[in-house]
Amino acid sequence: MTTKQLPWWKEPTRAQWAAFMAAWVGWVLDAFDFTIYILVGVHIAKEFGVSPTAVAGSITLTLLVRMLGGWVAGWMADRWGRKLPLMLSLFWFAIFDAAIFFAPTFTVVLVLRTLFGFGMGAEWTAGTALAMESFPVKSRKIASGLLQAGWPVGFLLAALVAHFVVPAYGWRAMFLIAALPALLVVPIRMFVPNELPSTEAPGAPAPGKTSIRDLWVPSVRKMLFLGTFVMALGFIVYYGLSANYIAMLMTDHGITFETAMLHMVVFNVGMLIGVLVVGVVADRFGVIVALVTPAILMIPALALYCGVISGPGLWVGAFLGGALGAGYSGVTPVLTTSLFPAHVRARAIGVVYHAGALIAAFTPIVIPELSAHTNLSLSGAVAVVVGIGLVLMVAAILVLRNHIIVPVEAPAVSADRDDHDDRDDDDDRGAGVNGTPGIAASAASQLAASAALDRDVARATERRAIIGN
Repeated sequence: MTTKQLPWWKEPTRAQWAAFMAAWVGWVLDAFDFTIYILVGVHIAKEFGVSPTAVAGSITLTLLVRMLGGWVAGWMADRWGRKLPLMLSLFWFAIFDAAIFFAPTFTVVLVLRTLFGFGMGAEWTAGTALAMESFPVKSRKIASGLLQAGWPVGFLLAALVAHFVVPAYGWRAMFLIAALPALLVVPIRMFVPNELPSTEAPGAPAPGKTSIRDLWVPSVRKMLFLGTFVMALGFIVYYGLSANYIAMLMTDHGITFETAMLHMVVFNVGMLIGVLVVGVVADRFGVIVALVTPAILMIPALALYCGVISGPGLWVGAFLGGALGAGYSGVTPVLTTSLFPAHVRARAIGVVYHAGALIAAFTPIVIPELSAHTNLSLSGAVAVVVGIGLVLMVAAILVLRNHIIVPVEAPAVSADRDDHDDRDDDDDRGAGVNGTPGIAASAASQLAASAALDRDVARATERRAIIGN
């Protein structure tokens, strides 16, 4: 008699769904708060008499500071559990967003917005660890796509709210609305269980004891470098597609700002659909396939995105840019969390994600500079940078695939254990009275070695199930 398999959405318990939804809503609001500054940047520049470059520079500061926020939140999450830093991050960026409503000068706006970046980095780190660890392994890849869908949802909500609020109440009102996430702290505190990092890994510190040296263990250090490298390439593609998109449409294709914003909306609708589809593809074929396939398809789609075929082709390109060029990010949460053991996971994914973003931060500047110093138009520069980024990302994933996936079998450990058992048998025959103490010690040693091997195989099996064969 076969047992009927539950649909994926019925596998998590209510507590697991509550934890996931807390992280998801936090990511939506994170995107909402980040996006409103971009949408009202023109109004801020006009009121304070500063250049658009100064407004854009504050975005760079926000991205730089969020790496520090990610590290601190990761340290807290590995030490005290995932829930506390998630609550603090929501409260943090809600306070500094609301304070912008009262900012008398652009310098104050700059300082407050930079401090906002700290909370932004903290939310992704704590929220991703909580969401992925809360979901059953079997459906974790679908959950990864759902979690990343929070970003385009946040963008679309920000665009919708700004459309109605800014003309009626001015740009400052948007930052008061952005303070609403602070209210989420109450239900999170009441309904979301705290997830403490597991200490079952050999050599893992006891709960409450963390050290930066945990990240310098050879196996963890290797994954930090590989993960950061792949993440940086992914961010180069995303920033290359999005950072200069509106400027490209307006300068190269003569599109008005309002129409260019509609293209950006279509881009985010495509991203919303893309991350969800990628999650399903990863669930069926593995993370590697889900990463590589849309990236390869995006290379020819750049012709539409950059306007080689103008008119309706630009709208199709906007959708494909989001679905293919950003959709692969749907597996980012499950991939990053699967690379690291639980006791260092929050810190490690914070480093990988934000260090990758930091490395790619030069992309928005390189593209217009490339256009200015060559015969390339802005569209051509976008196509070159994004195209190279896509090719390198695909190549890196395929080349490094065997380094990311840990084999299930551990014959070397088994052989060592067998040799150890033989030596123990020899020692047992001459140990103590009738060999009893030696036999007991040998049995305890065998049980410990067997348990360690079983844990290693279980973790390797789990990672293969997540990433794909």
